[in-house]
Amino acid sequence: MGRSRNRRRKQQKLVNLDWTELPRGILEIIFERLTVTDCISVSDVCKAWRHVIAQELAGWQSRGVPWLMMPGKDREVRTCISILQKQHWDIVLPEAYGRYCWGSYQDWLILVKHIGCFYLEISLLNPFSRKKTDLPKTWYFYHKIVLSRLPILKNYVCMLVHSECRELSFWVPGAESWLKHKLDGEPFEDAVFCDGSFYLISNDYNIWQIKSANIFASIRTYDAYGVKIDCHEVIMSEEQENSGVLKYLVESCGELLLVCRLYNTKAEAILETHDFKVYSLDFSLMSWERVPDLGDKILFIGKCCSRSVSSMELGVAMRNRIYFSNDHAAPWWNEWDSDHLYGISARLNLNNAGIKDWGVFSLGNGTHKAFLLSWQSRQMGTDLVNLPPMVVL
Repeated sequence: MGRSRNRRRKQQKLVNLDWTELPRGILEIIFERLTVTDCISVSDVCKAWRHVIAQELAGWQSRGVPWLMMPGKDREVRTCISILQKQHWDIVLPEAYGRYCWGSYQDWLILVKHIGCFYLEISLLNPFSRKKTDLPKTWYFYHKIVLSRLPILKNYVCMLVHSECRELSFWVPGAESWLKHKLDGEPFEDAVFCDGSFYLISNDYNIWQIKSANIFASIRTYDAYGVKIDCHEVIMSEEQENSGVLKYLVESCGELLLVCRLYNTKAEAILETHDFKVYSLDFSLMSWERVPDLGDKILFIGKCCSRSVSSMELGVAMRNRIYFSNDHAAPWWNEWDSDHLYGISARLNLNNAGIKDWGVFSLGNGTHKAFLLSWQSRQMGTDLVNLPPMVVL
């Protein structure tokens, strides 16, 4: 009788245990043994757990967590695909409802809402800590945004770009509006931040450089003409064509890489990638030098954002690869510009519904294949046909 009473008392104590009050040290030990995806799942238990996990995940910022987020602006539950782990899961993001995912910067999502009258609302959201920063609204024709630092740090710069119009806009925390700047010369194709400067690449492989310190000085005086831009004529180490090539700039451990994506255009105007070439910028000679091997690096490229991660730091048995997803030939094309094209394709009887231009390319042997498993394709259906530009958290 006494043993039964003691057993009931012990069970009652276990039932009444408040898991939210577990000591931080114990939580850290538990979370260190979980995968990142499991950490995301348990972060919804309570605010205390979410706070600890957000700090634990900060260690992944230097290594990267390569995921692909599926499209669907009218859903607060977004499907994410872990390309390296070959699995998918859902993440609840009520802050993302009604918004397009316009890329990412480390573990921050860039969300966009097209509010009509040619305007956009832009916000930066960390899906782990739930921290959110709203930026001033701006014109809808910009096709990319580039950040200089994490939004939780001070003195970071956001740069909007529109290549065809050769227009840039800058914003820093505390500014009430964007500072616009018009470039002279040829349209550019991509932009990236590397080692204290923004870089833009032109159609002829030359480079524009804008130091972030100059942008802060211009915003303080609200003088767009005061933004100093250095134009560098860069030598290409081998002959290249400009037609049938998409150009991506990628920052990789302080190195500035140029990824050339070569494609064939069929009669149905469908992009089909057949090869990649990678170059590194030699700043001393101002020349693009061919990179035959990426070493332990894995590149994830897309027109809205590109990323380089280390397979050694991720702990995966793969190297020297390039992951890519659907991109339009025109670099200024946005996801919200695409909805009306499906009706046009149907009226023109273009049978392109099942055509996908995504995969993983092995730089060493020049081969590529699909990066998603067949069972994932069956489960996700048509979402895979319309893969968005790469989103890497």
